[in-house]
Amino acid sequence: MHWVRRFVLFHGKRHPGASLQSWPPRRQRVVVTFVPAVNGAWIDAVVQSQSLSGEAAGGTGIELMGSWQADQRPDTITTQLAARMAPATDPIYALPPLDQEELLGPAAQDPPWGGSRFPRTARAGYKVLEDYRNFYSCDGLVCLTAAFGAGALMANTGFDTTMQGAWQTGVEPTGLGTFFSGCKPIGEGKYALPVFGAAALTGLVFEGNPFGDVVGEWGSRSLRMFVVGAPPLYALQWATGGSRPDESSAGSDWHFFNDNNGVSGHAFVGAIPFLAAADMVESPLLKGTLYVCSTFVGFSRMTDNAHYPSQVFLGWYLAWASSVAVSRTEVHFSGMEVRVVPLPIADLGGAALEARW
Repeated sequence: MHWVRRFVLFHGKRHPGASLQSWPPRRQRVVVTFVPAVNGAWIDAVVQSQSLSGEAAGGTGIELMGSWQADQRPDTITTQLAARMAPATDPIYALPPLDQEELLGPAAQDPPWGGSRFPRTARAGYKVLEDYRNFYSCDGLVCLTAAFGAGALMANTGFDTTMQGAWQTGVEPTGLGTFFSGCKPIGEGKYALPVFGAAALTGLVFEGNPFGDVVGEWGSRSLRMFVVGAPPLYALQWATGGSRPDESSAGSDWHFFNDNNGVSGHAFVGAIPFLAAADMVESPLLKGTLYVCSTFVGFSRMTDNAHYPSQVFLGWYLAWASSVAVSRTEVHFSGMEVRVVPLPIADLGGAALEARW
């Protein structure tokens, strides 16, 4: 067991009968550092003199330095060493002990799948389970409720039919409408899921290779987003009971369990690859571009008159909520630890934030 600990000890040198020539008053401090060694530890000590006034003290302020090797804990040797180096007639005061023996903190714990016989399979299981916890957390459910409340207002008022008619008139006949229609295959599950699976498998085969790790992470995120978001998508498609444009006299209104088109599956699947990539990049410009691209498949369904705007919005939102859940899981298992540690600076004290990952 090793300890890394720093003590700063102070004592004054002002005597009652001192003349004015001894002004400004000065003090000494002994800085003792305990460093682990092979067969014990090195105790490094420095005695410094500092002025207590605003005037600069002459010289470097360092009067004595020394190092000794010892096999004792710092608690039992520090005060003895400071007394040995400092004048015996002046008192020596140690700072209060640190809360923890190890300044650098304990080593990061192994992930929960570390002891599994099949760590890769266990890792996937733990992450998917955490994805579900995040998706169905209180915050997630509140946001999901708000989103479906907005979708209900769009569907059961004149917004959907008005917006759909304007889209068919202003966008569908144009080149932009043609572009959107061409994006529909991206949202086909029979194409997207094999691509996601192949990418995740590439990451396993080429694990440790920069390219393989990036492709594998994207594929893994995309698959997990589908696994998390597909069950509520299917349930809400039936629960809302919405129909496609021109499919029913009810229009965009919700009639519970009457139909299964209340949420766009293409908009959900088509947004997944772009949102997964957006969560992996740091550039705000690139992240924003990927977010815009995630809406193209949803717009294709409006262009093809296959879904109302509310149905497209809800499908995209489920993909986004799934991406948030997956991202929180990645942060949870990243091993990042942030804590406050003491930071002595000259004759002052302070604190520092330490992040480990």
